[in-house]
Amino acid sequence: MTLDEFTGIVTELSDFYERKQPKINTIDLWYQSIKRIPGEPVKWIARHIEDNYESFPKNIVSALWGGYTEWQQANPDKMAKESFFDCPDCSEGLIFARKTKNNISYKYVFRCIKCKQSKCRSYPESSAAELKDNGYNII
Repeated sequence: MTLDEFTGIVTELSDFYERKQPKINTIDLWYQSIKRIPGEPVKWIARHIEDNYESFPKNIVSALWGGYTEWQQANPDKMAKESFFDCPDCSEGLIFARKTKNNISYKYVFRCIKCKQSKCRSYPESSAAELKDNGYNII
């Protein structure tokens, strides 16, 4: 959702509930919490809030996320399906490696920097070639 779309929904809800428009700083703070909601369901979410809330929601961020969750359930065909392409360096975006130190073999997991398919941000990024250069064995 863009800031303009979000400002539009807040304006519409403020008008619908005959409420004063929030300050720009407030809208910016709220937007940081909901900007990952896609733009497609914005109108649907606004109608959902208008149909289900007697007054302007006390927690607009929660109301928007709740509306988005209900939109997802009502429109499962519009949800993106994850698919992985075949990368020769990794397995679905992850590289599994082994390195021996002091006669002890350790296993490591890295995100593939080449294809960037993994969303596991807790693993460091690397390439298979770089790992091999640093003494790791790819498993």
